[in-house]
Amino acid sequence: MAELIPYGLAANLVTKLGSAVIHEIGLMYGVRDELTKLKNTLSTVRDVLVDAEEKQKTSDRVAGWVRRLNDVLYDADDLFDDFATEDLRRRSTQGDRGRFGGQVSDFFSSSNHVAFRLKMGHRIKAIRERLDDIANDISKFNFISSVIISDVQVRNRGRETCSAVEKSHQIVGRDEDKKKIIELLMQSGSQENLSIVAIVGMGGLGKTTLAQLVYNDQRVASYFNLNMWVCVSNDFDVGALVKNIIRSAINGDVGNLNLSLEELQKRLQKELDGKRYLLVLDDVWNEDVQKWGQFITLLPPVGANGGSKILVTTRIKRVASIMGIDSPYLVEGLKDDESWELFESIAFKKGEEKMHPNLVAIGKDIVKMCKGVPLVIRTLGRVLCYKNHQESHWLSIKNNKNLILLGDHENVIHSVLRLSYDNLPIHLKQCFAYCALFPKDHIIERKLLVQLWMAQGYIQPSHKNHERLEDVGDEYFKDLFTRSLFQEVEGKDKYGDAILYYKMHDLIHNLAQSVSNSEILMLTNDVQTIPERVHHVSVFRATNIMPKDLMDKPIRTVFVECESTDEHDITKKNISSLKCLRVMKISLEQQKLLASLAKLSHLRYLDLSGGSFENLPSDITRLKQLQTLKLNRCFKLKELPGNMKKLINLRHLEIDRFNKLTYMPCGLGELTQLQSLPFFWVGMNESDSGKVSWHKKRSMGGGLSELKFLNNLRGRLQINGLSNAATRGSREANKEANLVSKQYLERLTLNWSQQEATEVSGETVFVIESLKPHPNLKELVIARLLRRCEIPELDDECQVLPPFGQLPSLQYLQLWSLEAVEYMKDPLSVANPFFPSLKSLEICNMPSLRRWRTRDEAADQAPSYPYLEDLSLTNICKELCLRLMCVSSSLKSLYISDVKDLISLPHGLQHISTLQTLTIQNCYHLATLPDRIGLLTSLTKLTMYQCPKLTSLPEGMRSLHNLHTLQIIGCQGLHGRCHKETAKDWHKISHIPNIFVRLYH
Repeated sequence: MAELIPYGLAANLVTKLGSAVIHEIGLMYGVRDELTKLKNTLSTVRDVLVDAEEKQKTSDRVAGWVRRLNDVLYDADDLFDDFATEDLRRRSTQGDRGRFGGQVSDFFSSSNHVAFRLKMGHRIKAIRERLDDIANDISKFNFISSVIISDVQVRNRGRETCSAVEKSHQIVGRDEDKKKIIELLMQSGSQENLSIVAIVGMGGLGKTTLAQLVYNDQRVASYFNLNMWVCVSNDFDVGALVKNIIRSAINGDVGNLNLSLEELQKRLQKELDGKRYLLVLDDVWNEDVQKWGQFITLLPPVGANGGSKILVTTRIKRVASIMGIDSPYLVEGLKDDESWELFESIAFKKGEEKMHPNLVAIGKDIVKMCKGVPLVIRTLGRVLCYKNHQESHWLSIKNNKNLILLGDHENVIHSVLRLSYDNLPIHLKQCFAYCALFPKDHIIERKLLVQLWMAQGYIQPSHKNHERLEDVGDEYFKDLFTRSLFQEVEGKDKYGDAILYYKMHDLIHNLAQSVSNSEILMLTNDVQTIPERVHHVSVFRATNIMPKDLMDKPIRTVFVECESTDEHDITKKNISSLKCLRVMKISLEQQKLLASLAKLSHLRYLDLSGGSFENLPSDITRLKQLQTLKLNRCFKLKELPGNMKKLINLRHLEIDRFNKLTYMPCGLGELTQLQSLPFFWVGMNESDSGKVSWHKKRSMGGGLSELKFLNNLRGRLQINGLSNAATRGSREANKEANLVSKQYLERLTLNWSQQEATEVSGETVFVIESLKPHPNLKELVIARLLRRCEIPELDDECQVLPPFGQLPSLQYLQLWSLEAVEYMKDPLSVANPFFPSLKSLEICNMPSLRRWRTRDEAADQAPSYPYLEDLSLTNICKELCLRLMCVSSSLKSLYISDVKDLISLPHGLQHISTLQTLTIQNCYHLATLPDRIGLLTSLTKLTMYQCPKLTSLPEGMRSLHNLHTLQIIGCQGLHGRCHKETAKDWHKISHIPNIFVRLYH
């Protein structure tokens, strides 16, 4: 079987051996000649890797040669990693942050390291001799040399910027299928039984895509009260399935993972009770009648309105049969013209096909051979998209024997899809194969995958353009995505800039598993033995594999995302014996086990999320190569190591809010490579109250000045404990947070206190002024500045927020519990627009806020925000609330809550024809809705909660033809008029599909 060749590893080793640092090491060791020979030999071997990969498919002897090469490459990587790690440790100990070479001579001439130098010298010689033997065999196999380009540039890459990078793939030829399935789902059917519709077809035909089209159709969304989507895949575990259904129903976590099946059923019944629901079960393989029967009995038969449905996708007709479906909906391949339309849109840019009639003719022949299978058409289209219109490449695809034999057999489809892997650039092949680490249908975060690739050394830096490794890794991912090797499963981030989560089609996942061979292993109960040469191991479900079986293997990845029994828990064993680890994700329960991690000197990625420890030992800072450290959901965590600054290669310190941290260690600001730091806690003043013993007062963490040089921070930053910043240090120290220089931050949260009210003082005002963000900021949240100033001469300052309205890129603004604030300063110049890009505005618990901009603002004026789509107003004064409701003609969502003395909504609201959702909550004096509410033609959901003085609905409700959900809860005056079909206002709302009228929630 063909071996996976670590191209990235080979390229990195050649680069290291050519560096000035390694040259200097050679001089100190007296092994300069050995290293020179090693570099030359490795360069020779590297240049034949492309040919070796191809020839090993048909030659076991070549495959054996590749295996020997892989072993020595991994050993060499460990060797030079040891050099780098030891030097970084020495530099850290000596407090030197200078360049590497300045300390090489002192380090290697020290008598304390004679043994270390001798040992390393022997290792270099041994590796060089092994590599020489491998190189001597090159002539035996007649390998052809070819240049491997490892310096991949991020920008200006020609055809590699296909349109699919920016949008999801095109859907062709499924309109009629979609129409018929929607008709099946909306048939009245039996009011007593649950109806099931099954979509059946071979892999690659687009069953899941078709189900998604149906699921997201507006008619379906309006017809059902509740829509749920669950991907089932191979393992039909009833308990896990019910749990995932509940998770989809509530759009969140289930909570207790140890609920019995009976308890899960009760929870499920609660979520589905009284609702007409649609449940999509995607990719079902279960052929066990008993399992299906057990599952179906857990569901309520119908909702209160009847008509609940299950939509199933499967490759196997028997799966539909055991569900009682005699005539499933059979999906067929695309027609010839549809197939060509899809292929043409991918393989050619718009209009290009007219310039290449020869390729069009070949392409049409290729399309006919694809048998209408969209996955194959899309994949081959992507392969040819990158071939720069070379006719020879198109002909090679057309004449491929597997494509010629393509029929209804998925094993042949697999061979055709293999073409997409064979045609990948060499730097992408190992990145793609590494994805076999994850199970089928697993949702993969792009950022996570790039971090894992970095840790393994798969990403080659672009020396010409000096891009970050993360940027280069993003381009790697985009390349794989444009070649249809990934599918987006969730939309873009809230700013519309990037897609965050993806998955692989299961046939593509099979391909990744195939090419990864025995190097990557996902442990399950079906695994009987551990391959000798396995390098990457993952566990996503409890397994019977004993941890000791892994300890003598050259493991580079341990990725555990499940709970295990004590007997089979790898965390209970000697994990420090896994000396080659680059990646570890594991949840440690015992504090003492953390110390053993310090011995894993090669670690680049360490995820301890979910661990039950109170602090990280200082020894963990011996991990000098560590790039990523994740500590999410560590609920007991109280303290980070005081010497965190020794992790000099740390790029991502990901910590969420679910912990007991109250400060960050001093010196954190020296980690200038940091790019991810979602949360930062300002330490308390060293002379603060007696809550801390005197000997600890001087070590209660860093202040805002720790952020001064962290100008590479990206994404999100939440600064907690800003009340401490107002009492510690000088004004100059607080000003040194230097947020204005952090151009890559997108979201900034300024949080004064999490538990108690913060008294506003002159220093507090200065802290606010000193935290001016960069103009690129897209989201700003200011929270929990509760008490008014008690110093009269400062009172004017405390009532004013800085002019955040002049931030040109700000799209999201949230202001919470700023009880002293009365208005916000105007921009410095009248020429500067006020919040020119604002899309979402949330104001909560700001009862003193009377005017939005300046004290001189006229009472009947309010600024206009042409892009504002979401507005949420809670506990603010009535006058401002009325003005702000009408500030945008583009408003889509409006939420009003706890506004005292609000009797009616403003007249101008009825002119906002874009409004889709309107929620009014806890407005105890609201007596009327606008008479012309029918002008809100886009309104789809209307909720009124705890508005007891509403006594009738306006006639205009009858004109809300797009309104599909009406919720009236705790409105005593409306309950009797809307609850029954004979009630007085029923004729106004009878056309609405989903109506919920309750006295209590």
